[in-house]
Amino acid sequence: MSQDAIEQLLQQTMGLSSASIGSSAIARAVQVRMRELVITSTDDYLRRLQSGTIELQQLIEEVIVPETWFFRDRNPFIALARYARENWPPRDRYGPLRILSIPCSTGEEPYTIAMTLLDAGFGPSDFSIDAVDISEPNLRRARLGLYRENSFRGDDLSFRARHFIKSEQGYLLQPKARSQVKFHHANLLAPGFLSGHEPYDVVFCRNLLIYFDRATQARALKVLERLLQPEGLLFLGHAEAGVLAGQKFSPLDHARSFAFMRGANQRAAQVENETPFQLPKRRRAITPPAPTPAARPFADVTPTAPAAEPASRPQPDLETATRLANEGHLVEAATLCEAHLRQLGPDAQAFYLLALVREAVGESSEAEALLRKALYLDPNHYEALTHLALILERRGDLANAALTQQRAKRSFERQQNEAAQRAEGV
Repeated sequence: MSQDAIEQLLQQTMGLSSASIGSSAIARAVQVRMRELVITSTDDYLRRLQSGTIELQQLIEEVIVPETWFFRDRNPFIALARYARENWPPRDRYGPLRILSIPCSTGEEPYTIAMTLLDAGFGPSDFSIDAVDISEPNLRRARLGLYRENSFRGDDLSFRARHFIKSEQGYLLQPKARSQVKFHHANLLAPGFLSGHEPYDVVFCRNLLIYFDRATQARALKVLERLLQPEGLLFLGHAEAGVLAGQKFSPLDHARSFAFMRGANQRAAQVENETPFQLPKRRRAITPPAPTPAARPFADVTPTAPAAEPASRPQPDLETATRLANEGHLVEAATLCEAHLRQLGPDAQAFYLLALVREAVGESSEAEALLRKALYLDPNHYEALTHLALILERRGDLANAALTQQRAKRSFERQQNEAAQRAEGV
């Protein structure tokens, strides 16, 4: 099937697993490219892809959706500033602090690193930043250094007055920060990636591994380890920390920084404590149990027992899917959820967990659609209501976000009352 062959080609080239963003997202990208090329047959488009690298790169550009902003998750940057102040320069060598940002997307992350170190008192000669991305259009935007409102989120935007110049086109980053970053067009999974570069003291590789299956994650980690100095610092995304369990990395002593030092695995057990997807297990019950409100999304689940299946047909396990998600293996978790839905039919908890996987990789639209499917099956699904409200709020739909949050509150109170009634009846 052409769609399968296209998905396989993307995985071989850039490591992207269709299970992470969903086959429908890749199919939409393919349709966009086919319309652009006036191609009506998917088989013909596949042949076009296989004929050279130019169209493959165009499809990669269409699949990639840059979703980033300045100081996205502040804790990693606070941890970087503290680490640099306390540990640089090291006793055994001198020279600038060398930092790698991959993928750098449209430049918000590497420029945030530059602003962080400048604000921490480091001079331009004290550090250098290499920023790498697979998308040349993203890099062109990054080199320009011109950003609009969507790149500035959160309550604290004081850095904008210090580092940007307001213009009619947007906000232009001042030369002092821009000159600290050198941009490179490259693919992490390509043979000899950055082989001519000296090892780095710090590597930011956040929210990339979640798109890979386990084998590709292992390949990427080997490359990242090669690029790091001994005792170098690796920053991962919040959904990726579990991938390092059992690896020779020790977590940095800074809450929710998701930073790990290359070296002896002296505190390996604490790697799991950096994973935010660990919630109390939900009890098996016909009526919904009383959940504990929390910001961490992947609740351990035990779905309502389905109808009996033939013994020869193994049933996908949502508890296993949850464990895999908690370990950072979102591709395998999504695959199990999809198999569960194919074999056993619509299931609110499977839709909910799959939505969280999609949300983690930036597919907010598909996550919203999956949450609405979960709520169609279970209108009082507290966790689905809570996450739908968050998505609506981020999108700026504050009125519907407030209404959905009110529904979530009523659902939570109802479940608390039912739990109390059950307890009194015991």
